[in-house]
Amino acid sequence: MRLLAKRTAICVVVLIAFTGGMLVCPPAVATLQSTKSQKKQIKPQKREKRPLRRGGRDYKVKKGAEVAAKVRKLKESNKNVRAALKLLEDKKRTPKVDASFSINGSLGSLKAGLNNHPRLFQNVSFEQQSAISGDYIEIIFVPVLSLDMEWQGIVISDLYDSGGNVVGEYVAESVLIMPEPNLYAWDEIYEAPVYYGVVQPAIAEPGMFTNVDLGVPLDQQFLSIEMNQANPSSIVRFVPASYVQGGSARLRAWANCTFGWCGGAGINCVGTDMWSADVFGSSCFASGCGNDAIGCAWETIWQ
Repeated sequence: MRLLAKRTAICVVVLIAFTGGMLVCPPAVATLQSTKSQKKQIKPQKREKRPLRRGGRDYKVKKGAEVAAKVRKLKESNKNVRAALKLLEDKKRTPKVDASFSINGSLGSLKAGLNNHPRLFQNVSFEQQSAISGDYIEIIFVPVLSLDMEWQGIVISDLYDSGGNVVGEYVAESVLIMPEPNLYAWDEIYEAPVYYGVVQPAIAEPGMFTNVDLGVPLDQQFLSIEMNQANPSSIVRFVPASYVQGGSARLRAWANCTFGWCGGAGINCVGTDMWSADVFGSSCFASGCGNDAIGCAWETIWQ
């Protein structure tokens, strides 16, 4: 009660002394400002080394003018990519297209004994077919903000057949964090998919946030455990374990799978805490994790 009275008194003083008009005080909800130390307190998600029905091969990373040109071309021709970019551009937070990079790789044949594994997701958009098949995967990362232990941006995942035709697509706005400072393993905590040219509400799964103000560092946003209140763009809602919104976070599952497989030297030899092309293209990461990242993409994004 004393704290609430003190907050009220401060608002009255500000109202009288400065504004002469209406001042709306922030509600007394359980919010606290995120700091770098608080980000470390976000518990790492349980990573699963799930069986991979199709292994990855020929892993490689592309960056620079080639990838930037492809993103700009997709902006012109692809309504999902265009919508994702426009949402950020309208907020004056222009995606750093020239800093985009992609991971690429081929898929092996289905492994015997694993082809009856249950499907995780219902396919949408391009994937309106009973069974989707493909031979090559590309995942493009378009950053809007890239910091130590934090990456925010747009992810474009495409599945190609042997003729180079796109047979599957998934686009989403995403926030990834590295919860442990001494372990290069990342978790996704925010995912807003784009379907039919519309950015959808963020997917709510236990351990994820909704209403992230994309493009603003997390330590400049507020975390709240209030689930049922309307949130301004500066409020980030944490999803309790008891609440699940319809739809599944495909990129979260991909990161979970990738870094579940990416144990040992594949993680420990990386001497940085950035999500970048230089890391993903390093011989250390490529040899320890690269092909697993491709196999996990098939297992989580497309199944």
